[in-house]
Amino acid sequence: MTRYIKISILVFTISLYGCKQSDPLKKNSKLVWSDEFNGSQLDESKWAYQLGDGSDYGLWRWGNNEEQFYKKENVTVSGGTLKIKAIAESAGGLDYTSGRIRSLNKGDFKYGKIEASVRMSDVGGLWHAFWMLPSNPSESWPISGEIDIMEFVGNRGSEIFTTVHFADGQGNQRQLGQTTPIVYDNNFHTYRVEWSENKIVWYMDDVKSYEVLRTNSNISNTWPFDAEFHLLLNTAIGGNLGGSVDNAGLQTAKFMEVDYVRVYQDN
Repeated sequence: MTRYIKISILVFTISLYGCKQSDPLKKNSKLVWSDEFNGSQLDESKWAYQLGDGSDYGLWRWGNNEEQFYKKENVTVSGGTLKIKAIAESAGGLDYTSGRIRSLNKGDFKYGKIEASVRMSDVGGLWHAFWMLPSNPSESWPISGEIDIMEFVGNRGSEIFTTVHFADGQGNQRQLGQTTPIVYDNNFHTYRVEWSENKIVWYMDDVKSYEVLRTNSNISNTWPFDAEFHLLLNTAIGGNLGGSVDNAGLQTAKFMEVDYVRVYQDN
């Protein structure tokens, strides 16, 4: 979930499935962090809310011209799932409200298998994301990097976005990624990355969809993915990627629902 700006240069590559790698994630990895959302409220030992229009974080409208105001009340836990509610509702000078949480300083990881089971509404303008940012960056974005495990946009409801963001040697934003075709069914699906020293691999429902290799010439000199990153879950509304908003569709609440988030690392 990034700042999509007009000066960005998009670089999309075909996965090199045949390449032999020296550091695959071991099959005997251990569960080191998880949230099964079995309680009646958000576990604040694992997550923190991010609220408002982004101004408190130096990112007015979250750097993407988004149209939602994040509220604590829009994040709930019940029936064994996390629910992030998006709805047409005025707050903070904006026309919509939604929710956003992160695990910063409560769940920070360098390498591992990171997975969530999620289902999402496909109403136009919704921009759901399960993603990662560096926890203690020494440089600003995009130099510090970003891993988008999954993004789903209602206006493009037949595909899932998988992307990494980084910078070239001059500090200009670059990205590598692809869209994976789907047939939208409003069911839970699993989204995962397996992140190691020399590559990041994406899976949907245990089927490999994409990978980025450290040896890729577009990123090899500025690879930023050797630091601790934290997790984020949110539903944005509108903005540079979300696009035009189906206001009528948001007169009733729509949801991003998460069954679990799990992180595994090598023993």
